[in-house]
Amino acid sequence: MGRRPKTTGPTARGNPEAFKQVLTRMGVDGWRALRMLAVERDTTINALAIEAFNDLLKYGKRQLVENPLLD
Repeated sequence: MGRRPKTTGPTARGNPEAFKQVLTRMGVDGWRALRMLAVERDTTINALAIEAFNDLLKYGKRQLVENPLLD
């Protein structure tokens, strides 16, 4: 299958100031759809969010969002 995200290690925990958290709210149906998509793609909701943020940044900005759970 695909590459599994790391939950420990230098990228995830080496520098707590290097990454910021994003908190959002959504409806139950949207949450279920994201969970289903993550399962279908063998990834995490965090990885889907990073991909989505980078897609948004394509509009005039370079892709700057990194996934702290991957090396």
